[in-house]
Amino acid sequence: MGKARSILVAGWIALLLAGCSGASTSLPQTQAGDPGAPIDFQLLTDIPIPSGATMDNDRSLILGERDRWTGRVVMKLWKPGPEAAAFYQVQMPQFGWEPIMAVTSGISVMSYVRGDRAATVQVERGSMWGSTVSVIVGHRSTMLPAASNAAPLAAPVLEPAPRAAPVERVRSEPLAPRR
Repeated sequence: MGKARSILVAGWIALLLAGCSGASTSLPQTQAGDPGAPIDFQLLTDIPIPSGATMDNDRSLILGERDRWTGRVVMKLWKPGPEAAAFYQVQMPQFGWEPIMAVTSGISVMSYVRGDRAATVQVERGSMWGSTVSVIVGHRSTMLPAASNAAPLAAPVLEPAPRAAPVERVRSEPLAPRR
């Protein structure tokens, strides 16, 4: 029993040292379409998937594949939220996504566009440790001009509302106290 216990303790120490040995705080990146990626991520080739990410299949919905999919991918990461947000701020442009806006705090939200598609990345802290990342991708709206040199949309013309009949005042009195 003593030998088994010392092996168990040595194993835990090795795991702790392996977790602490990384001097870099960046998440290694893997393209989801790589054959070495988990099967859940192989159909997604246009967004970065951090190493070690696991897909939350109950909360994910993927319609289509490769770089034409639409839907939501929810992943669990063993990295803290700020580190995961920094990963996506660096990696999304490397996958051809142009950043539009970013708000980073307890829950970080970043928006990107790529051709006729838009993506929103949301990073939340995990309940104990790690983080949850949601990537939502869909087609861009055609209601707004895509190019900045396009003519601005005409503002709607608002007409004044018709005058309503005068409102009769309602009389109010305080209620008697409860007994």
